[in-house]
Order: sequence, then C-alpha cells, then structure tokens
Amino acid sequence: MSESARLRHDQVTRRTRWCVGILTALIWVLGVFAFAAVIVGDSKLRVLEALSLILFAVLFAWIAFSFALSVVGYFGLRQFRRAAKATGSDLSSDVSGDGAIVGGESRTAILMPVYNESPTRVFAAVASMREQLQCQAGTAGQFDFYILSDTTDPEIWLEEECCWSQLIERFNAGQEATNPAGAASDIDVEADINVYYRHRSQNSARKAGNIADFCENWGGLYEFMIVLDADSLMSGSTMAEMVRRMSVDRSLGILQVPPVPIGRMSLFARLQQFAAAVYGPMFAEGFDRFAGDQGNYWGHNAIIRVNAFMQHCQLPVLPGEAPLGGEILSHDFVEAALMVKAGWKVRIANDLGGSYEECPTTVLDFAKRDQRWCQGNLQHWHLLIGEGVHRVSRLHFLSGILSYMAAPLWLAFLVVCLGAAVVNAYQAGERSVPDMTSTMVGLFVVSMALLIVPKLLAIVSTVSVSETRKGLGGVLRVLVSAIVETFAAVLFAPIIAVYHSRFVFSNLRGNKVSWNAQQRDEKGVTWSEATQQMWFLTLVGIAVAAVFAAWQPFWLVWFAPVILGWSLSIPLTVMLGSRQAGVLLAKLGLLQVASERKPIELMQRHQYWISELEAMHQDEQAGQPNLFERLLVDAKFRQQHLDILRAANAQVRLPGDAPERSLVSIGDGGVAALEPEKRRRLLSDDAWLESLGTL
Repeated sequence: MSESARLRHDQVTRRTRWCVGILTALIWVLGVFAFAAVIVGDSKLRVLEALSLILFAVLFAWIAFSFALSVVGYFGLRQFRRAAKATGSDLSSDVSGDGAIVGGESRTAILMPVYNESPTRVFAAVASMREQLQCQAGTAGQFDFYILSDTTDPEIWLEEECCWSQLIERFNAGQEATNPAGAASDIDVEADINVYYRHRSQNSARKAGNIADFCENWGGLYEFMIVLDADSLMSGSTMAEMVRRMSVDRSLGILQVPPVPIGRMSLFARLQQFAAAVYGPMFAEGFDRFAGDQGNYWGHNAIIRVNAFMQHCQLPVLPGEAPLGGEILSHDFVEAALMVKAGWKVRIANDLGGSYEECPTTVLDFAKRDQRWCQGNLQHWHLLIGEGVHRVSRLHFLSGILSYMAAPLWLAFLVVCLGAAVVNAYQAGERSVPDMTSTMVGLFVVSMALLIVPKLLAIVSTVSVSETRKGLGGVLRVLVSAIVETFAAVLFAPIIAVYHSRFVFSNLRGNKVSWNAQQRDEKGVTWSEATQQMWFLTLVGIAVAAVFAAWQPFWLVWFAPVILGWSLSIPLTVMLGSRQAGVLLAKLGLLQVASERKPIELMQRHQYWISELEAMHQDEQAGQPNLFERLLVDAKFRQQHLDILRAANAQVRLPGDAPERSLVSIGDGGVAALEPEKRRRLLSDDAWLESLGTL
C-alpha cells in the first residue's frame, strides 16, 4: 500500500469512527432521557428506579452502538458495490483470477488443530482443500498442511494415523517422511503440497499451546500460517489470495476472512446459516470499516505472519486462579490485541468468500460451546485495563465481555423494573401520577426499531444484488425466511439469556469449564433431554404468566416473548434441533442459502473424501475389534505409530514398575479391561511398544 493510499485509508477509518461515535451518543442520550422521563414521572427517583436507569443506560448503549455499526455497514456495502460496478469488477464474494501468488518464495503452513474430532471428516477436509490448492497457479512447494493433534482418546488417535497414512498412499507423494520433524531439515520446495501429522502427548495450553508448539518446532520454515478449525473449509483461490495480500502488504500481521456457516440441516442450524448469509455481510462490513487496521482475530479461517506472531503473541498467564485468572482460554482476541500493540495491522477481509465452517445444530450444543467462550471472554477484563493496549482492542475485549454480561444485566433490568412498578403501585395511593403511557410506548417502539431496522437494511442490501437474491430463492422467500428467523430469535433470546446468566454466575463463583470435543453430528434433542435441561425454566415461565394474569393482565403483552420463550422451552429445544423440521422448511424454499441451490465444489469433494476414507477404514479394520488391539498384533501398524511418535519427539516413557506396562498384570479382563487413559499412556511409551515385537 502506497503512502497516499495509507493516509486515505486512515482518514476514512477516523471519519467512520467519528460517525459511529456521534450516532451512538445521539441515540443513547435520547433513549436515556426518554427512560428517565418515564421513571421520574411523579417527580421522585426511588432506589429501584435509579438502578433501572443505570442498567438501561448500559444496555441501551450496547444496542445503539450495534445499530450505528449496521448503518455504517449498509452504506459501506453500497459504496463498495458502486465502485465495483464502475470498475467492472465481479460483485460476487468469490475470488476472481487464477490465484497466482505474489512473492513466490513465501511458504505457508495450513494448520488444522484437532481434539478428539472425527478423523474422517478432518482428513477429508484436508484432501478437498489440497485438491483446490493444486488447481491454483504457483502453489507447488508453497503450501503444506499440518494436522496438529491434541487428541486424548486412544482409538481416535490411532484412527487419525490410519487416515493420514491412507491419504499419503492415495496422494502418492513420493516422500518417506512420516512427520514434519522428519522432513524439516530437507524440504524440497518444488515438491507437491505436503500433508504432515503430529500428535502431542501432553496437550498443555489447549489450542493456543498446540499452535505454539508448531511455531517452536516448524514455524521458522514458513512466512505465513493459515489457521483452521476442525470444521473449517477454505477454497484454494481464497487461500492463495490471502497469501498474495500478506505478501503485498508487509505491515499486515493477521488477515481474518469471516467464515460462513454451511452444510447443516437442523432447524436451529438453518436459522444460523440464513442469518449469517443475509445479515452477516452488512455487520461485518460495518465492523471492518470501524476497526480499520485494528481489527480482530476469531481463532480460525485467518492467515498470520509467523515471525510477528512468534515475537509478539506469547500469551501471558493472568493473575489469580481459574476461571477468571490463570491460563487464557480465548486466545484469539488477545493475540490480535498483542499484534496491534506491536504495530502490526489486523484486518478483516470482508470482501473474500470461500471461507466456511459448521455451526451447532441444537440449542444444547450451542449452550455448551458458549459456556467455554463465556469463561474465556470474562477473563479478558484483565486485558481490558492492561497497559499499552490499543483503545480499539479494548473495545473488542469489552464487546466480548458484554456479549455474555448483557444477559444477566437484561434479566436484572426486568426484575428491577417489575420491582419498581410494584413499589410505585403501593406507594402511589390516591396521588395523581402523570400518564406516561405514550412515552413508554414510544421508547419501546424506538428500542424495537433499533433491533429490527438493521435486519431490514440487511435484507434490502441482500436482495439488491441479483446473484445473491437468486441464490437465496428470491425476494419473497428471503422475506418469509427473515420473518421465521426473527420469530425464532425472539423466542430463543430469553432461553439463551438464562443460560448466559448461569454461565456468568458460575464463573464468578469460581467454577471452571472442562475442555471437551464439540458435538459435530446432527443427533437432535430427545424430549427427555430437553425436559431434563428445561423443566425449571418452563415452570418459571408458567408461574410468571399466572402471576401477571392475576395481577396485571396487560403485562402479559409486554412480556409475551419472555413468557412464551420460557414456557415453551422444552418443545422449542426439540423442534429447533430437529433435522426433519429443517428439511421440511428447505422443501418449501425457506431458510436456504446459496450453497444449497448451487452446490459448492469444495463441499462436494469433502463429502467424496469422507466416503472414500470411511470405505478404506472399514477395509483395514475387517476382523479387528479396535485399533489398539490391532496395534498389539500388527507389526507394520505398530511401526508406523512408532515412527510418527519419534519423529515429533512425542514419546513419554512410563516408569518401569507402571502396572499397565505389563499385559500380564492387566487381570482377567485382558487388554479389553484397560481404561482409555492407560491405553493413551501406553501409546506414548516407545520402549513398551518396541518390547511388543519380542513377545
């Protein structure tokens, strides 16, 4: 980027931030004054009313800021499309051109950290992305894939090795190295795109530690690394374009490509996929224009300059103990802030497509994921007040914290307002109280408008592009789908608000979350599971409805979304997790995204490789009860495991008197009686594995 272009870009960013700030402040002041007029209608400000005003001020500021970003995003997209049309550029989000990489000496590692994930899906994703990269000009010798395993389940660990070896045989790469450690000293830059596999015996620091381990051992071989999640897919043209942009702009430290959720069929997943397709681009554009060169990193589907990352992104250990102190869980926001603090740019590539992920398919899976994110985001209060952190990075931290703290604040606001209404009703007596109904209704309408108008702007922005409109089924289907999505979101919001409140209070009480693999399969939610999780919330909803009906029936209208969401939480949870419900709406043409009407080649190849790997795995496993027992009797399989273990220097030898080292001491149950943790320790002991060959 030239100096004049950089100055223009900085000027636009400053102007955008001023516009967002002024619009947010204007809306906030008007809203707070209107609410204050309501609660002091009788010229008295009581304790509960004052508390409700404080809570309203915090929550309304959050709403006003989000509204301002959406307005900026709407006009930003219009400006971008006009400019693209004037220059004759492709208006679609796909990368055009042959994807040739500028700076042919740049080498890029594509990292896929995994933790007890489905090996067939993971390696199928790698195979399909590798195919796409091979179609791009100038990629030979410039890309390598690394599957970085932190898996603790011994069967999944061995299955990962099987899938990797099967892929290598299919690729016929002609290399003898079984692991990056074995190839690190002599890599042929003219070779094909390599696929390496490494397993850590000690998975310290979770995903952040997994990536740090790669950087320490092999980071020096690469200028860039593209970080993926286990459910990520990225097109070859997008990855090539990411490298090109990093090569051109030497001050760019992280380039994040917003991932689009695709490929799921449950009703809950379809709602998320539709919302991301219609509302996502506008909000991402607004965020990008506001953040400028101080953007954020979401932990995956992004490219990072390795040397800058290694120099500046070592995660600190937070003061205090977990859950709010100690080891950082949500590392991505922190790494982006550290990169910005060091003077590097962190940008959002909102104009790039070809970046995909999967989303939770049920309310319960969504809640489990959010529980981990909640603890990680609440930890960021340490960084929020940290020394030298850029003000925009502080805003990112504050936004992450408020995304979970808003729920208990909102519930507290409802309770305080109800309490104030009760107190006022008993204390008013015969006193004349001004009628503030019109002000209250006006404030409610404005608040709803701030939530609904951004969606309307996003719909207008979406249907104004012919290709996008056709991909979503036309204007009518988009409108009906948006109504369905909005209605579901209104009922879902009170449910997730209770979950988020529970997570926040649980963390504040000192309870830590466990690190478990995410549920990727579409299993739905049974009625018994939903009842077990939602019975108390259902009773609360019914009780609130009964109290309002007996005391203030008019309040049933005002609180209808909350009462309905809680009272119907059991059937809602079952229905939202239903694949059948999602398929039914799809048959009606509702909640469909473009990838369903025009299948993406990358997704099709992913499914092809899943079928291929499953077939190969079934053939190899014929007659074997499990992979661990196969390792005991199959010398070739055992040697392959040993080679992988030693190549990464991941072996951990057990003490000589460890009971699991001797098969004789296992007991009457034999090998089958070994617990998974003991099997995992044995798989890390190369000396024990070697001894099996002498039995």
